[in-house]
Amino acid sequence: MAEPLGSIILSEGSKEIAKPILRKLLDNGSKIISALKSDFLIQGQEVTFLCPDNMQKWGVVFLNKKGLLSGKKTFPSSLIKKVSVESITPYKNVTSECVSFPPEGGFELSYKHLNPNVPYLLNVESEIAEPRFMENIVYRKVQDDTPALGKKKYWMQAQLKFLDVFEKMFSDVRLENLDFDVKVSTHEDINTSVPGAFRRELDVVVEWMKETNPERKSFLNREHLRLLRARRGGKLKHKQTILSLIQDLQDVFLPMTFRTFLSVQKDFYYHDSIRGIDYYTAPFPTWPKFMMVVTRTDLNLRKPAANGFLEFNQQGFKSKISDIFMKFGVK
Repeated sequence: MAEPLGSIILSEGSKEIAKPILRKLLDNGSKIISALKSDFLIQGQEVTFLCPDNMQKWGVVFLNKKGLLSGKKTFPSSLIKKVSVESITPYKNVTSECVSFPPEGGFELSYKHLNPNVPYLLNVESEIAEPRFMENIVYRKVQDDTPALGKKKYWMQAQLKFLDVFEKMFSDVRLENLDFDVKVSTHEDINTSVPGAFRRELDVVVEWMKETNPERKSFLNREHLRLLRARRGGKLKHKQTILSLIQDLQDVFLPMTFRTFLSVQKDFYYHDSIRGIDYYTAPFPTWPKFMMVVTRTDLNLRKPAANGFLEFNQQGFKSKISDIFMKFGVK
């Protein structure tokens, strides 16, 4: 059974670092434990960090040994968002009978419906106020490998810090859906696949869209038609504009499409792909310098470390880009 927060003795090696960080970040939970201790026997305590939501969920198992028939405890905090109370044996959700929410925030726990010698589970969800919370308690590292056989691996490592301290504090600590951002470079693969003719045509279109001088704009329009005619073998009929080609390129970077070039292995799983900043300065989107791939993992006291890798199929990605240019007659 985890020790109550008030009795924690930190190891010498982590005392100076861990104590101020954890005491501050876990302030709400420690106050709840301290308040309950005066009237109940604390049998277990655990905390779950709901990482994407920036929330912490405290679970406290307590026993009503005194048979309290009246009274209540008030837990003031504007950060508390959700509370539930359940009896464990027999199971029954008694939240509506035991919990009320004052207008100033926090919650009140009424003793009237808490039976003696019955274990109860109190769950309290609250916001995490510390903006760098995950950086304080989790070590994260991403390292990329040299590409081989048309594929590139990005190795990922996550490790829960202050493990000895957490083991003293809680029955369990869980981090759910911990985000891991991997910057997958794409512009070099695109650059090697983009024909010179397309670059010249794109330069003209971008300059034409920015130009305000009528004579210069007219010249650029003729130049674009010349390049377009050259691309289409001297014909303008059924022409495909460069903006149509650009649109097809955009589709490659949609999350569902880009996902097909990725594989996430071992302790991590894929969550999302987010487009990075554009490589080409233009009045319209061209292609990004990179894609930010979001992977996720879970950590807990029994599994405090995670290892895995993200594999990017560069060859398949480049082939897709080349196919788009071939479709539009750009060589």
